[in-house]
Amino acid sequence: MENRHGLSRSDAAIPATPPTRHLSSNLSTPGSTYGKEEDAIIFELTPRYIQAGIEGESHPQCRISFTPNGSRRHGDYRAWLPGNSHVSEDPDSSWGDGYELWRNDLKDFDLGLLNDNTHLLVDAGNARLVLVIPSLLPHPVLSTVLQTLFERWSFASVTLLPAPAMALVSAGLRSGLVIDIGWEETVVTAVYEFREVRSLRTTRAMKLLTSDVARWARHNFDSDHQIDLELIEELVRRISAYTARQELTGDWIRESSEKRHILLEWPTTKFTKSVSIDVADVLPVIWSSLLDSKGEDGHDDEELPLHKLIYNCLVALPPDVRGICMSRLVFVGYGFDIAVAPPSIMQSLNELVDARGWTEVSGQKVKKGRNEFTVSAQGTVQPVDARHDDNLLAEGSLVEERYLRDKAKHTQPILHGVVRQVDSLGPWVGASLLTSLKVKSFVEIQRERFLTQGLSGASRNTEVSVVQPRTNTLGLRSKPAERTSWTLSGWA
Repeated sequence: MENRHGLSRSDAAIPATPPTRHLSSNLSTPGSTYGKEEDAIIFELTPRYIQAGIEGESHPQCRISFTPNGSRRHGDYRAWLPGNSHVSEDPDSSWGDGYELWRNDLKDFDLGLLNDNTHLLVDAGNARLVLVIPSLLPHPVLSTVLQTLFERWSFASVTLLPAPAMALVSAGLRSGLVIDIGWEETVVTAVYEFREVRSLRTTRAMKLLTSDVARWARHNFDSDHQIDLELIEELVRRISAYTARQELTGDWIRESSEKRHILLEWPTTKFTKSVSIDVADVLPVIWSSLLDSKGEDGHDDEELPLHKLIYNCLVALPPDVRGICMSRLVFVGYGFDIAVAPPSIMQSLNELVDARGWTEVSGQKVKKGRNEFTVSAQGTVQPVDARHDDNLLAEGSLVEERYLRDKAKHTQPILHGVVRQVDSLGPWVGASLLTSLKVKSFVEIQRERFLTQGLSGASRNTEVSVVQPRTNTLGLRSKPAERTSWTLSGWA
């Protein structure tokens, strides 16, 4: 028996693939099969980890941390065997040396270990490579990274993107103040229209914070408790998660006497012991590492607390740039997951701004003179007689309502002169978005030129000349000479 479609009952019950429908050539995209460019591979390189992924994605596909046991062979489970004890690390001398890819002090650092990296792909094909790196990167480290990439792969070029600017791109901003709480140092970078205008740094970062917490643990626990970087980072991470859940602030920790504890499995020389840790005991150590407040002259330039470093960077900016950057504070970096850091920094920064204002000159004599000037000027201030207003239309008219409605539609309020924090998705996401838009970077390193000249062949772009180009005997303009070198731009 056949149905109205001409198929029998048995044929209608059998699922079948519908016939292929050929689309018209007018609907096909020209050049969709020939000359297709592969998506770029994006690397974000930091001293503690590397992130990699494909352009246009919302997050990296992998994140690899550098650890002393990262090079062990497949199937090596000795770290989890019974009786295996952790080796205690000294927080005063070589704290975290086995967990970092490079350090700022390269005097005793072996760059060959940086070159011997086993986490790279075997073959990347014809894809482009985009490298997101910090702006303050030592030249030997940059040269070694580029040499490793060009020798392992057959990339025609490598594009460099600055991490602070990419953090603003992922936040939807063009200008702002990027606070990168990294491993060895915290870098504060002022970016105006995607250009870095000022950068300051301090040693108050995760390396100092974890070493201070390790000293606290050594002082409060027995000698049989093993102390290493991974355990201390887990403790800081647990405390940060607890404070984020409870929304604790500095006022609570100073005034409240209520005990709040977390349980942590702490390894000893023979077994693992469950330890109860009071959050109120560890939080002051974390705040002291990042926001230690001594006298005005109690710190060196390289160990300023984070709120004073941000304040010094903002004070040194021009007023118009400062007004834009102070309302766009973006926190990123390895230590950004510390839940107590951004709120405490913002609170301390607001207190510092209220106390000192936006002037680089400070002191008791300056404060006294400023108060005398304010008192003397109060008697000379006259009331305002007239106010300027651009709304000159009659009240209640239809023209006025339409004018105000159109004005509110096309005018976007710009927040200016207010200290405010803006969330960001990180430098890697900003680089993924920018690369997918096919925006060309200032720094694009060609393979052949780098292998022959190295970093010494980098130079800035030639100056643009306003002189008319010369003509030859035939009256034709001669072609300008091609630039034979590349530029490091902000890394120079």
